[in-house]
Amino acid sequence: MSARSHRSPRAYRGRLLTPAAAPAGGSAVRFLDDALLVVDEAGLIAQALPFAPGAFRGPVLDLRPAVLMPGFIDAHIHFPQTRIIGSASGALLDWLERSVFPEEARFRDDGYAALVAAEFTARLRASGTTTCVVFSSSCPGATDQLFRALLHAGLRGIAGLTLMDQNCPEALCVPRDEAIPAARDLVQRWHGEGHGLLEFAITPRFAPSCSRPLMEAAARLAQDHDLLVQTHVAETPAEAEATRREHPWARDYLDVYDRVGLLTGRTLLAHSIHLSSREWDRIAETGSSVVHCPDSNFFLGSGRMRLGDARARAVPVALGSDVGAGRSFDMRRSMSSAFDNAVCLGDRLTPADLFVVATQGTADAVGLGRVIGSLDAGKEADFIAVRFPEHVLAESEVLNHLVFASETAVVQRAFVRGKPIYP
Repeated sequence: MSARSHRSPRAYRGRLLTPAAAPAGGSAVRFLDDALLVVDEAGLIAQALPFAPGAFRGPVLDLRPAVLMPGFIDAHIHFPQTRIIGSASGALLDWLERSVFPEEARFRDDGYAALVAAEFTARLRASGTTTCVVFSSSCPGATDQLFRALLHAGLRGIAGLTLMDQNCPEALCVPRDEAIPAARDLVQRWHGEGHGLLEFAITPRFAPSCSRPLMEAAARLAQDHDLLVQTHVAETPAEAEATRREHPWARDYLDVYDRVGLLTGRTLLAHSIHLSSREWDRIAETGSSVVHCPDSNFFLGSGRMRLGDARARAVPVALGSDVGAGRSFDMRRSMSSAFDNAVCLGDRLTPADLFVVATQGTADAVGLGRVIGSLDAGKEADFIAVRFPEHVLAESEVLNHLVFASETAVVQRAFVRGKPIYP
């Protein structure tokens, strides 16, 4: 039996909703009114099939009338902003100065970081998020506490030390010759832990707060260890102007990351609102992905990300809560905000579109599409059980309530690799 094996095969009974192979130009889901989800001893999905008496001879946990679905994936969230959700202190740069940076400075205290890390992981699990891509603080000790909490919670997590060596408060500024060795130590300690559930990500905060030498060193570290890169780009016009002032050698915001070696097929670019056609084309050429954070964009008044620009170029799109500018850990809030964002642009997304983006689409964008994102046989059994009101029966009703009436749909259980992590 492998190191990941933890129990004999078992099955879960309930209704079932999962992304399915989509027809050209559309999103498709598979819905079963009564199903068995069979999980093998290694935590892999063996089968997802209509229920029939005697179809499985092992133990069956009956979760009806709950709906079994893939766990949500949050591709952009800030651990040190857990306690400042709702801090309406201005547009992006003012909000960072007034609300974010003072709170992030508190994470120099390992005890405080550990306390908030426990809150952070508890809120993710209760929201049905089984995978998260996380910005930590610039403090190595706090980042260590975050990884400890993710491991203890049983979550799948990709996280990184936030890199900043200029244009930030002294308490958060970490010079390159300290930050890169600290990041390297964290890679050695945590990358691949939890039998692969945990990964380290190279995490420059954004171009204005990072010097060129720091970004170049970070890119080399990412290349040396094949690490995911996450950062922000083109969230507001003021941020883009600050980038041009700090890095006049680049032709535009995206070109900063491109020239220092941070733009690769393993790069996640959060927000991506105010991009030129040239920048969108270059994102597509490099195989990078973007993370749509609509709730945060509304809250800070940052603008509207045009999904059509990404889709026209087949750029993978992930969905992120962006807590704490995002106002909820619940990815269903992000799905609903993505719908509103599209309406503002004269576009239209269906509940099925939004569900697929929050699961399989985000898994694809972060490089985990063959591992999680749907309830297909052979994938790891990261799934949740959601209970709906008794009158919500049909596929369309389930999707509508999931996306637009999330307060009526309660996350009852969550599993990662078949192991229960919530409640």
